[in-house]
Amino acid sequence: MRISVFLSFILLVSCQSVEQKVIDEYFDVTGLIHEQFQLLELKRATLSKVAIFGSDTVKADIVPDSSQWKNELRIFERIDINKPQWRGQYQIEDTEDRFSNLTIRTFTTTNDEAEVKYLRLYFLDHVADLRKIEARWQENNPIYKSQRDLTLHFEDINDSIILNGYEIKGIQKMTLQDEVSFSINAGINHP
Repeated sequence: MRISVFLSFILLVSCQSVEQKVIDEYFDVTGLIHEQFQLLELKRATLSKVAIFGSDTVKADIVPDSSQWKNELRIFERIDINKPQWRGQYQIEDTEDRFSNLTIRTFTTTNDEAEVKYLRLYFLDHVADLRKIEARWQENNPIYKSQRDLTLHFEDINDSIILNGYEIKGIQKMTLQDEVSFSINAGINHP
């Protein structure tokens, strides 16, 4: 009897989801995205979006609420490399952008298991003055392969860095299916 109660307890504890821990070694993309949810809803920003999947195109103009903003931007949380398993796995290099007055901070890895292959931050004098984030995210398993290039664009509005658009471009391939390319371009309008 005690053994079955103990086993039930172990099973119950092991089935509970464990919250992903974060570290403070790299840039906190998830924290930035959560901050943007709040700013965009507070400013009652609107979204104009064009999605192309294969030969199909869809256009939409919406006024998202907080849950819609969360769903809209959730994919960008996947490019957060600030997790314990990636500690020390990314090399960091700062360079000057040849095409602007921005500095580029690039995080790269040679670890094949990392889904985020690179993360680039474009900023003025310091990272808090962010203007753009670029990343490549790959997912490979026996059934499905996907590669996505994700870009977030920011601007300074009244001393607040706020998202003004994003792009997602990529390909996906399922076993026994043709490869399909897709893109999403979104502009965010601030009233």
